[in-house]
Amino acid sequence: MQKILRRVATAERVAAKRAKAKDLKFYKKDKRERRQEDSYQYRGIRDELREAKKAVRDDWALGPLAPKRDIGDWAGAKGAIHETRYVARIPIHPNLRDQRCAWAGGSKNLNLAISDRVVLMDGPDKGRIGKIANIDAERAEVTVEGLNKSNIRVQPELRSDDDDDVAVVNLELPIPISSIRLVHPIRDPATGFTRDVIINRLTHAGLLYDRVSGRRYWSRVVPELNIAIPWPKMPEKDLKDYEGDTLRIDVEARTFVPTLLRPPIPEAVIDELRNKYSRFRTRHDPEYIARKEAEEQAVRDRYKLMDSMRTPLQELHRAERANKKKKGKPRLTIEMLEKIGEVMARNLERRANAGNLLPPTSSSSSPPAAPAEQGSESAPQESTSASTSESTSPPPSESTTAQETQPPPPPPSS
Repeated sequence: MQKILRRVATAERVAAKRAKAKDLKFYKKDKRERRQEDSYQYRGIRDELREAKKAVRDDWALGPLAPKRDIGDWAGAKGAIHETRYVARIPIHPNLRDQRCAWAGGSKNLNLAISDRVVLMDGPDKGRIGKIANIDAERAEVTVEGLNKSNIRVQPELRSDDDDDVAVVNLELPIPISSIRLVHPIRDPATGFTRDVIINRLTHAGLLYDRVSGRRYWSRVVPELNIAIPWPKMPEKDLKDYEGDTLRIDVEARTFVPTLLRPPIPEAVIDELRNKYSRFRTRHDPEYIARKEAEEQAVRDRYKLMDSMRTPLQELHRAERANKKKKGKPRLTIEMLEKIGEVMARNLERRANAGNLLPPTSSSSSPPAAPAEQGSESAPQESTSASTSESTSPPPSESTTAQETQPPPPPPSS
């Protein structure tokens, strides 16, 4: 048992070591890919900044002799951002994500939602207020409607040959959550007026977890003022009707009315609802039942055939048992009873004769006297038979006890 336990412990250690090595391998691979993507993005940003600075210097120094840069793929897209910078969304480190969401209750319980009114604290649109259009939880960034816009270059392959097709698109860029603050109207108790207030800190309270849906619900509170900030109301979705949609009147229409003359479900539907060969099924086809019964009968016949195949010795023992059972229980005849009585009488006689040869019962430790010479040869045999008969015969009577207590006769004189 100890050897088995040692083997199990060794196997568990090996499995844990392999799992740890596998996790480390995937972690290093993900870290390497993330580092490569980050370096690629930073390299692109540095190249764009270097080209922009060079263009400014050339325009200042050379004036009309400065080289044209809005040609080729960048025709009409001078000063725009490369499309890869806008499309790429690389997950950031968890520590950086927590730092960005620290003022809003943390990245796990973020107290921001779509349609919240926020104010920008950094960038060219600093101090302007807008609504949140999208939240990127992986990168802890938000997109604000109409703010932090920039020109994004359109990929040359997506442009058409028409001259009217623009080379840039003006879109909102994501903003880190640390660069915004929530704006909400709060009533001033001193003056009684309600005005917009910039909230620099939010916490969650009353956390509830729904096991069925797996969602969490909580309230967001301003800790300094102990005021609950309500969540924004989500706009109702505008659902369009199509030709293939099922109308509500068709869904609520009663198309089947069960009666007592037929079952509520046709028998043909049973095979579709439950497996035809399931062991939990209670209703089967007659062919299936007949086949199963035939299989069970074949198994029973095989067992009978195996029982019928016996060796000659087994056949002899079987015949002896049959004959013995046929004779029944044995009965004692009169001759048997007479023979048993003779044996019992002989045993009583031997016991009585052996009792006459026993020494007297006394408290002295002296050895008993030796028997006569003429009876020395037969005495041991009689005593042995007497002792044997005493162990198997019933207790002696009173007369026999009286004879046993008499002293032995004196030895003959020489």
